Amino acid sequence: MMLLKFAIRRAMFTVTASAAVAASVAYSGAARAAEGKSVVLLSPTEECTYCADYVRFFRTAAAKKGLKLEITTSPFDPANQANQVEQAIAKKPDAIVLWPVDANALVPSMRKIKQAGIPLVISDAPPNAQSERFWDVFTGGDNVAVGKQSAQAMVGAFKAKGLGTEGDIFAITGTPGTPTSIIRMESFKQELAAIAPGIKIVGEQPGNWDQSVATDAAAALFTKFGPSIKGVYSVEDVMMAGVIVAAQRAGIDPGKLALVGVGCELPGYNNIESGVQYATVLFDARSDALYAVNAVSDLLNGKTQEKYVYFPVPVVTKDNLSVCNAALGK
Repeated sequence: MMLLKFAIRRAMFTVTASAAVAASVAYSGAARAAEGKSVVLLSPTEECTYCADYVRFFRTAAAKKGLKLEITTSPFDPANQANQVEQAIAKKPDAIVLWPVDANALVPSMRKIKQAGIPLVISDAPPNAQSERFWDVFTGGDNVAVGKQSAQAMVGAFKAKGLGTEGDIFAITGTPGTPTSIIRMESFKQELAAIAPGIKIVGEQPGNWDQSVATDAAAALFTKFGPSIKGVYSVEDVMMAGVIVAAQRAGIDPGKLALVGVGCELPGYNNIESGVQYATVLFDARSDALYAVNAVSDLLNGKTQEKYVYFPVPVVTKDNLSVCNAALGK
């Protein structure tokens, strides 16, 4: 009887071990499947600082994965990017990574990629929910969470600056129509109205993800509303740097304002470290790019993934500024 039980256990172990070896061999083969595969990245213009950093990190990470990468950029022009998608499909790559410059206008392009049988990763900008059946994985930060975190940081900034619980602020947004900017602002407004109804958004201007444009936009708003402004929300740190320049030119001490940005980019890091900017919400190009490269590599390796893959977006102030170190390569 004892011998029989031992024989059965041994047989079971042999089968299990064989299955494990087979799975290991299969996975090992799959793990190499992505190497040498062609990937087309379609992203916005590198004239945007965040976009340029994203492309740089993406290129480095893709090289480490052994991917054959081709990059095409668009100046936040949906029609231009739609044409680029057509050209990418014609090249029959093994996969496409698309950073859509418009959440709605690029849906037909996503459908065409799906019809061509090309695996598709959507990166950074959250796509229209109705397009889910056309793509495989979305990677990026959760912009709804970013908006909420930003509103909570604004309330914290009012408290830290001794501004009370009421006052006027204005906002600097990204290029009109870009989903990242739209979602952050909508979420920011909803959360702020819920937790601090006394803080009012009295003005809003696009800064087009550009410091110079943001400086002009903020200057116009400071001129319009003057000293009644107690704070500013910018959906990106680079544009907040423009806000600070505009405040200084208007004779306003930016260090006395409640300033909240997004990104933990170098200008934001430096302004928080010097005490001029109160907070940012981490949303970095390095994580954005690495998550997209990992997703497309896993897709080509046949690895099962979640439909939405988000990286963390914590609030960062002077007290926990080291959270930004990895994003900045420090």
